[in-house]
Parts: sequence; structure tokens; C-alpha cells
Amino acid sequence: MLEVHNVSYAYGDVAAVRDVSVTIGEGRLVALAGPNGSGKSTLLKLIARVFSAQRGEVLFEDKPLGEWHAKEYARRVGYLPQDPDPAFPMRAIEVVVSGRAPFLGRFAWESDRDWEEAHRALALCDATHLAERYLDEMSGGERKRVFLARVLAGTPRLILLDEPFAALDISHVQQFSSLLRDVVDRTGCTVVFAAHDLNWAAAESDRMLVMQRGALALDAPPRDVMRAEVMRELFGFEAETVTAGDRAWVVPRVPART
Repeated sequence: MLEVHNVSYAYGDVAAVRDVSVTIGEGRLVALAGPNGSGKSTLLKLIARVFSAQRGEVLFEDKPLGEWHAKEYARRVGYLPQDPDPAFPMRAIEVVVSGRAPFLGRFAWESDRDWEEAHRALALCDATHLAERYLDEMSGGERKRVFLARVLAGTPRLILLDEPFAALDISHVQQFSSLLRDVVDRTGCTVVFAAHDLNWAAAESDRMLVMQRGALALDAPPRDVMRAEVMRELFGFEAETVTAGDRAWVVPRVPART
């Protein structure tokens, strides 16, 4: 589905993404993990065509990104930035139906099919009860569901999410993490999301891509990433690993006080 070949990008003289190569198939939940400033957001923007790679190439469905018509790509790939709030009050259903824009003609209004897809997307995100509420009346977790529904209304095959857990309390992070797993399982699409919290990146994902200083440092299943030796080698801290079933978490060790 998605192929990234030796891609690099810099902001002036500062390298943000350095020679990254990765292939991602269909129906996967993939975490793009790493500390702030490691290149996660920039890599997502390169895949989303917000930026163009300065070196290397990105292919989607075997076609270079530059060969895709903008509207056709928008029908296949959905991108949700970290802070997507609109500048004016809107009801949730109005926000969600705007995700159908790539399917509309220049002067066309939304059809019954567009509104049906918008309501379907809200239901998939367990947010039907929010349809008539305004965004400024919602909690952060509720708004996240509405904006994810906007992406899903376009029925994309690839969804890119930049820090979807940011500014959420732990209960909402847990709910949203489970929601991403459910979206992948029910629609068969692929979701790639950026997260700096390793434990939540690993919680439901099939695969973790760990970024360090713009490079891809590790590409592995969560259990192979969430190890004490990996935390020491890649992140420079000592940790204990806690396992439950097929999941693993890391707990940083607190240095002994003298």
C-alpha cells in the first residue's frame, strides 16, 4: 500500500527526516513513535503531501505521490493534524460532512449519500450523540472523535494521525486508542499515528516505527520495542518491563536516593 524509499527533508540546514525507508501494508495499525523533534510529524506530512520529499520517493498504491491528482489522493488518504480546530463554531455533523469535500463538484452541495456517510462515520466513532452539538461545547476527547469521524467520512484506505492522544487525560487516551484499533478492524483501512508516549503507542498497534533524530531507528512489533535494553540503547533511561498477555509496558526506574 505505502512505500517510503530513502526519504529526506530539512528545514533550512536542520535535517528533520533522514534517509527513511519503510513499507506498510493494508489493514494495519502502525505507531510512529519517538521523542518530540524526532521527525514523526514531518514524515506524516511528507506522506500526506503537505510537504514534498527533498530526496527519495513516496509511493501509494504503487504510484509516486507526485502522479496523484490532489482530489483523488484526498479520497484515498485522510490526514488529521495535531490541532485541527476550525476558527468558527460548527456543529459536529457539519464538521464531519466536510470530510466529503473531495467527492463534491466545484459548486455542488452535499448529497444524501454524503450525509449518510457523515452519520455512519459518527456512529463508527461512537459519537452519534454529538451530531448536533457545537465543537466549543465539547471536551477534548469528544472533539477528537468528531475530527476522526470527519476523516472517516471520506472512506480513506490510509489514515494519518499526528499526535491523536495529545492533551487528553488518561481515560480518554485509553478510549481513543481502543477506537483506533476498532476502526482498523472494522474498515480494513491502515492507520498510521504519531505518538511520543511509548506505552500508548504500543498499546493497540500491530507495529512500531521508532524515530530518533530524523532517522528510523527501529521497526518491530510492540513487544520487541518495549524492552529494557531498547529503552537503554535508544532513549538512554533504565526501565522495567511489565507484561500482560500479549502486551508490554515500560516503567522508568527511579534512581535510588542517597
